[in-house]
Amino acid sequence: MPKLDLSKLSRDLERRRRDRPEGSGPGGRAVSGAMAVVRENLAQLEALYAAGASWVDIAASLSAQGIRRGDGEALTGRQLTALIASVRRQEQRREVKAAKRAARADLPKPLARKLALASDLAPPPQAFPSDPARAEEELRRERLASLQGLFKKD
Repeated sequence: MPKLDLSKLSRDLERRRRDRPEGSGPGGRAVSGAMAVVRENLAQLEALYAAGASWVDIAASLSAQGIRRGDGEALTGRQLTALIASVRRQEQRREVKAAKRAARADLPKPLARKLALASDLAPPPQAFPSDPARAEEELRRERLASLQGLFKKD
């Protein structure tokens, strides 16, 4: 069995990453962004469907707005429902993983309340002016006034 050269492996991986066409994923497939759009707007898409729109119509409308498959073709209703199912599975796995993590006794529990500074360390109520540009100008003028005595008067 040949010995693995890790430095050569790293160089080869970096070369493959550099040579990958712009806009393609790790497997070389084109990345369309449709999954991200579905993930960000899942609730709205489901609300449209609940209001009576079909998945085919929703997919056609998304395609009309430029959300397409990786190869540039229009999304179909079946592909849209597959993306939605995939996003749901991802969310479910994420929730199961978070629940398992929360149940672990060896990890610290999240704080129930937000941490705050002690009252003696908190800044005064108006420590920071509402207009930073005006405060900066006032600071410059004060410093200039304190230096006026150093300038020679003829």
